[in-house]
Amino acid sequence: MTASACLVGEVLTVKEVRLSARERRVLAEMERTLSRDRALARRFAAARAVRPDPSAGRPRALPVAVAAFAAVSLTLLAVAVAYGHPVLLWIFAATWLLTLAGLIRLTLRWSRGWRSAPPPIR
Repeated sequence: MTASACLVGEVLTVKEVRLSARERRVLAEMERTLSRDRALARRFAAARAVRPDPSAGRPRALPVAVAAFAAVSLTLLAVAVAYGHPVLLWIFAATWLLTLAGLIRLTLRWSRGWRSAPPPIR
């Protein structure tokens, strides 16, 4: 008996599959043939090599900066409206533009990650 993996939606489940004696012989022969191919073995070894998680090193500074600029912008807006001071309005406008630029950058980063995902297997 061998175990095969089936992808159901987003969940990976394992099912038991019974192979006939002939199928087990054919599978063993295929494994022997493939194990003699050194180039293929190197490619598999390289594919199994531990690679760093791309999201592990992703800087968290941009989301934090965008949240901070958004909080500062809203606070400046409230203070500028309450006091009616034009300098505060200009400072609000500058921080709001920085907030929007950061949001655009985050959206582009998110959409790049979304687009590069492989299609689900059905």
